[in-house]
Amino acid sequence: MPELNCYNKGCGKKFDPTKNEEGSCKYHPGPPYFHDAYKIWKCCDKKFTDFGTFLSHPGCTLGKHSNEKVEDIVRLSATKEIRPEKQEEVIVWSGLNKPSERSLASGRMQNLTKEITPGASAAVEKYLATVKEKENNGEIPIGAACVNNSCKTTYNGPETNSTACVHHPGVAIFHEGMKYWSCCKRKTSDFSSFLSQEGCTTGEHKWSKNERVDKIREDWFSRLGYIHLNVYCKGSIGDQCVFETDGLTLRTTIVHGFGDKITDKNYDLFGAIVPEESKIIIGERKIEMVLKQAEPLGWPKLVYSPEENQQESVQS
Repeated sequence: MPELNCYNKGCGKKFDPTKNEEGSCKYHPGPPYFHDAYKIWKCCDKKFTDFGTFLSHPGCTLGKHSNEKVEDIVRLSATKEIRPEKQEEVIVWSGLNKPSERSLASGRMQNLTKEITPGASAAVEKYLATVKEKENNGEIPIGAACVNNSCKTTYNGPETNSTACVHHPGVAIFHEGMKYWSCCKRKTSDFSSFLSQEGCTTGEHKWSKNERVDKIREDWFSRLGYIHLNVYCKGSIGDQCVFETDGLTLRTTIVHGFGDKITDKNYDLFGAIVPEESKIIIGERKIEMVLKQAEPLGWPKLVYSPEENQQESVQS
């Protein structure tokens, strides 16, 4: 007898109906629902921000496989009653909220905590394994330069891959006349000295060039004293991404496209945030920046505009 597809949520395996025993299927008996940035299994109350991780999360109940298709996910999620927010938890902009004073910035940039989801790590590892296989098949042109920062090695054949790549895994930062790499922060005011700095990390060579991408889809919302800024990009390399802030300016360098693309995004935030209570969640298909507000006031917009603020001051 041919095997059938199991349509229990979280299973997705094929099964022999003549050997469909109790406990052979691990699945989610409850429906999924979506609320704000979260994807949630109702049966076990497991919450996720990354959709790929949500779909691949193992079931919470053992039972028999089923070949009957479940009801539509969207209709089920629409019937879920979401707990209403308490009045004191709702942040409303009354039109009177003003941007934070720029003097509140600490003047010291600090890195935000990064959390890389298992789904994101697995996707990157799988892709890099495929790239490695192509390199071993000799698909790299002779003379190609290693694109890792500060590495001067050129490709002369498969044996080149066994040589050490001394490079800077971080990104170049230019701030107030100083030039430095985010990874080791050896600061200098001389550009030639900056370019000649030897790498601080030893790793593997990389032969494909990063593409600069200026435009990338994003959205944001505020909830319970946090600003959630979502940037949609696939294959982000979490270890190479940089997120730093002084409390008012958010400076980001996102390495995505499995390392083939890089995007710099800077935000002059409307209000102040608390770096120590903020974090970055790097998922398989998006990056979520969860920023703790210094004051629980509604933000009418994400970024501060000096021109608009000056006009409002004149009118008042």
